Amino acid sequence: MIKYEELVSQLKSRQFAPVYLLMGEEPFYIDRVCKFFENRVIEEADRDFNQVVLYGKDTSAAEIVANAKEFPFGSPYKLVIVKEAKDLKDIDLLKSYVENPVSSSILVICYKYGKLKATQYKPYEKKGVVFESVGVKDWNLPDWIMKTSSAFKFNLDPQTANLLSEHIGNDLSRIYSEFEKLRVVLPAGSAITADVVEKYIGISKEYNIFELQEALGSRNIPKTYKIIQNFTQHLKENPNIKTILMLYNFYHKMLMYHLAPDKSNEALRSIYGNLPPMIMSKNVRYAQSYTIPQLTRIMAVLREYDAKSKGVDSNSEEGELLKEMIYKILQ
Repeated sequence: MIKYEELVSQLKSRQFAPVYLLMGEEPFYIDRVCKFFENRVIEEADRDFNQVVLYGKDTSAAEIVANAKEFPFGSPYKLVIVKEAKDLKDIDLLKSYVENPVSSSILVICYKYGKLKATQYKPYEKKGVVFESVGVKDWNLPDWIMKTSSAFKFNLDPQTANLLSEHIGNDLSRIYSEFEKLRVVLPAGSAITADVVEKYIGISKEYNIFELQEALGSRNIPKTYKIIQNFTQHLKENPNIKTILMLYNFYHKMLMYHLAPDKSNEALRSIYGNLPPMIMSKNVRYAQSYTIPQLTRIMAVLREYDAKSKGVDSNSEEGELLKEMIYKILQ
């Protein structure tokens, strides 16, 4: 299978294959490639006759093949894009066309949130291009954000990248969209600081999950309660389930540190991800300030309040549950 960077390079140099299968659980890369086909392959003046977009739930293999077999009019290519191909019930019937595609057509199958079996996608590999869109692992997300920021010609410091990572999570499309918004209001070369993030993205530089983790890790009780008080007033942005998940991962990494026989830099990266040395050292320092029994107790508290926040054995309000949980964690 082809890598994303290689695929983009081929498309930009207009090295087109007759058939493309774009599949995988991560929609971001599939959407990016599909957008390229829609906007940069057929000249705008020629799209009415030479570009067709179909949707899996509203079409059939027969209709797709019929469109793909049509010759272009006034253009080198006829482009047929099939979106939401996972909803195409007779997708296997495309095999005969894929094995013998029309050279003047480009058929693009966008199969998001899943992938075909090897026996199904092998014909695409023989006659065209298969790309599997794989998401970014949590521990590599800050690094991905830094690289994306550079691609937009912004300067982003590691701590702000972590702030975006912790707050937005592994939603690549939203992260990319936020940079697109920043590009509208900020010139190239701008520094993306916590102040910029707060102003344009809406993530408080003072009251966020990253600051809460830091307050808990350093056992700064006044700061912890100050952040929690803010969280209870903004539960829509900071729902308990999200906060608990992030804190569980935070403490679980500490536990993994204690249980790891190897404390080398490579081993630490396997636990914490590709963090800058300063932030890595801070996380190690937090872990060293806790014992294994303390961490297992805290994780049990988090599991308890995760269930309660989902309505199990509790009728308490979400904000009160959050305060109770933090109080128990700090004991």
